[in-house]
Amino acid sequence: MENTLPKIIRKTSPYLRRPKANVTRMMRDVTIALLPVTGFAIYKYGMTALIIIALSILSMAVTEYLYYQLVDKLDGDKFKLKNKSYTLYNFSVITSGLIYALTLPDNTPWFVVIIGAMFGVFFGKLIFGGMGQNVFNPAALGRVFIFVSFGTMMSYDIDAVAGSTALTMLNNDVFNIAVLENFSLMNLFTGIGIPGSIGEMSAILIILGGVYLAFRTSFEVRIPLAYVGTVALLATVVALYKGLGVWYPIFHVLGGGLLFGAIFMATDPITSPITKGGRIYFGFALGVLTFFIRVFGAYPEGVVFSILIMNMFVTTFDYHKWTNQQITKKQKIIFLIVVLVTILVTIVGVSYVG
Repeated sequence: MENTLPKIIRKTSPYLRRPKANVTRMMRDVTIALLPVTGFAIYKYGMTALIIIALSILSMAVTEYLYYQLVDKLDGDKFKLKNKSYTLYNFSVITSGLIYALTLPDNTPWFVVIIGAMFGVFFGKLIFGGMGQNVFNPAALGRVFIFVSFGTMMSYDIDAVAGSTALTMLNNDVFNIAVLENFSLMNLFTGIGIPGSIGEMSAILIILGGVYLAFRTSFEVRIPLAYVGTVALLATVVALYKGLGVWYPIFHVLGGGLLFGAIFMATDPITSPITKGGRIYFGFALGVLTFFIRVFGAYPEGVVFSILIMNMFVTTFDYHKWTNQQITKKQKIIFLIVVLVTILVTIVGVSYVG
């Protein structure tokens, strides 16, 4: 009998390859990695940040709990206070609620926070069958929903993953070096004096969380490296072509929500590819999409949109003919060609911008 591989490689989520890996430890590690960023948000915005975080986590947790209780009742099961499907016990819903909260501007109305959290966990997770079945990142879906529905009620009229005023300025005059006059390199690294969403300003603290996760092997490091590296590469190409200097790629990497999205959202083990090659291609596609939205699109920031769009194509990256654990020489050549074509398209595109 002929031995054939399945056309689409799928396994039970999450896909982290580590001995004795379990969901509780992974989600707990992500929550711990977010603590420095969370602490900085509370330090900077005080009770406002604390209320947003509390409302986000509580809204997601309550929505999920009520949903599973309703499902059990419809199935004829007796009421049990501790529902077996409830993911509060493995930190999953806490992590999603915290990530969602940290992507919000500080003056987001309380009811908008709640609506976005409920929408994200229900339509991004529960209707697909719960944890391990969802296609979309719940935090990203909730954030996009309130941006589309309640954008005029929030601080920034852009996709604030992170809605940084610095990126607004860059979007208005995409190749203007003057945007750095009010945003120094130290400001971008520390988050001090930088407007934006409550948890996405401090590059140092975000990177610190990523380093912790890498040492704990609790996230897939290839995705953020490919993601951030792609944005840096394309921004460097544009800088060389336009004579903008090193400030331009640095600003693209540090001036928005790229680092936060790359480390804490794109690496979601449930909504990202399985194979090594697939993860690299996934990160590259995220980087291209984010950079194109920033430079050619109507929005200064494209992180959250990119993540949701690419979530839909994860199974494509798991197609066995071009993604496997060992990247072949042919695949490397094809990938290099794709990168070169992308660079060429970027150069042609920026010739008509600004």
